[in-house]
Amino acid sequence: MVLFSCDEKHYPKIFYRKTGRFANLFSDFLDISDPVLVFDEFMEGIDLEKYLKVLPEHKLGRIRYNPVNMLKTVLFGFMQEGYISLRSLQDSCRVNIRYMYLMDHETPSYRTFSYFITNVLGSSIEDIFYDINRILFEKEQVDLNHVYFLLYLLIK
Repeated sequence: MVLFSCDEKHYPKIFYRKTGRFANLFSDFLDISDPVLVFDEFMEGIDLEKYLKVLPEHKLGRIRYNPVNMLKTVLFGFMQEGYISLRSLQDSCRVNIRYMYLMDHETPSYRTFSYFITNVLGSSIEDIFYDINRILFEKEQVDLNHVYFLLYLLIK
């Protein structure tokens, strides 16, 4: 609902009723056991800077997005969906609170995600995958023999 008001110069001001109801801290809307919070806490324990190629110094144009946030968002998108298109990733950053939380309420375009994956991550994605699995196996004390045995039973 729109309400009208006038300021001291008698120019109409428009107030929207729902303005200001949405908290700036998205973590207030997320449950403590929400997958994005668990994912973010786990990813904070990994040195993600070493996987990002050296970016050129910013000179002109828009200030670039935080590359660590971009990496977390891309990994979370693929973790949650299995495969996610870049346009779906862009849309999720605009409407999904989990993605807003990871990106600090910034909304990169699908072309930005494409540039990031192609030029910034490059071939380091295999190293990221390897290190994430290694840390998971160490942290959770996963025995690979049992995992393969269970997979063998599922396939059989």
